[in-house]
Amino acid sequence: MPADTLFLKSVLATPTAADHRVTTGVRISLLASLFEDRRSLLMSGLATAFVALIAFVRLHQAWALIWLTGILGGIASKNAAIPRLATSQICLGALPIGIGALLAPSRDYWVLVPPLFIYITAMASIVRRHYSSLIALMTAEENHAQLAARFDAALTHMPHGLCTIDESGKVIIANGRTAELFGAKADVLRLNVPFPDFLWHVGAKKLGEPLARQLVDVSRAWLSDMRGPLELDLGNGRKLEISRNAVPDGSAVIIIEDVTERRRAEAEILHWASHDPLTGLSNRRHLREQLEHMLLRQTSEAYRASAVMYLDLDGFKCINDNLGHHAGDEVLKAVAHRLEKGLRHGETVARLGGDEFAIVIERATPAACAALARRLIEQLSRPYPLSSGGTVIIGASVGIALIVDGETLESLLKRADTALYEAKAAGKGTFRFATASSAKEHDESDRGASLRMHE
Repeated sequence: MPADTLFLKSVLATPTAADHRVTTGVRISLLASLFEDRRSLLMSGLATAFVALIAFVRLHQAWALIWLTGILGGIASKNAAIPRLATSQICLGALPIGIGALLAPSRDYWVLVPPLFIYITAMASIVRRHYSSLIALMTAEENHAQLAARFDAALTHMPHGLCTIDESGKVIIANGRTAELFGAKADVLRLNVPFPDFLWHVGAKKLGEPLARQLVDVSRAWLSDMRGPLELDLGNGRKLEISRNAVPDGSAVIIIEDVTERRRAEAEILHWASHDPLTGLSNRRHLREQLEHMLLRQTSEAYRASAVMYLDLDGFKCINDNLGHHAGDEVLKAVAHRLEKGLRHGETVARLGGDEFAIVIERATPAACAALARRLIEQLSRPYPLSSGGTVIIGASVGIALIVDGETLESLLKRADTALYEAKAAGKGTFRFATASSAKEHDESDRGASLRMHE
């Protein structure tokens, strides 16, 4: 490497200061300052050159020209804040004076040498301290810039919308995801406006003014009431949840989350908690809830004339045993479909498990129940085509229990089950009614069992 290059690298070096490493960005900033504020640099250079030339003309000493070089280098070094360049300038500015004093004809000038030595030493120390402080400051600024860039990246790419409102309720920070959640682009975001007005700007174009105005009213009420999360229905099947987290300084962070899939999953979980996963019919739990509600309202004539119908498939076990459970599931789905098609308003069906079903009938009469039972038995006895080829034929037996005043749920279900047993004992493919007297027998039996348990 050429000697002049080594010399420049040595003079323009930016060594590590204290515990702060000089990064490439900091070094570029230091060297770039050589070319900053050129006007003041030129004026300082001209003034210094004038003084040095006058000294050379008057004294006829070569050290005056060396002093000029040192002063000009010092001007640049102060702009660059490069320690070795600044120290070199100090030496080039002071040493020629000292050399001139030592070479002067009179020894009286030697008195200048000690102060010059102290001056060089002190200025070198000041340069190092100034350089360390400058590097620490520039490093802190660089770290702050990197942290701000990371925060901005996190804010931009987070899956939720985020807004920060100040103590007066105005939006001071908002990420692009907030606009996306409302179907808008980031350029519609408006800062330094109240949060309800902010929602108007992001929602008016895509959602329409009526819905956007509704969002404004709801959000304004939500902010004033200090309630929990606010759920917004965007009218297109999508739902957003807005939550607010207070900050000690009086501001707040608002998170906007798309909860469409979560609400859909919650609704599905609630649905299958009360429905049979194979047939989609109500399950035993839902049936019991419906009947309990019906029994509580027995004072109403409509509910007093209600009935429960138990239905069991005849010959279904042979399908499972001979053709497999896959064929059995196909038949159960077809049975559920025929039952739903065969029912009318005020009649609901549930699958109790296996091949057992139950039907709840409102405003029932014995004649209407008998007609429904015949119709269902006839429909369920038709052939069932299978996806594997061929058809199967099954039958159905039905037990019917009309609700008796003051009857308990367990008594009602037991009577329907007893009537179903009697229908199957009668040769299957038929129906039987439970007698009203059996309701009292079941209730007395239940009370007796309860008393024995307490004894």
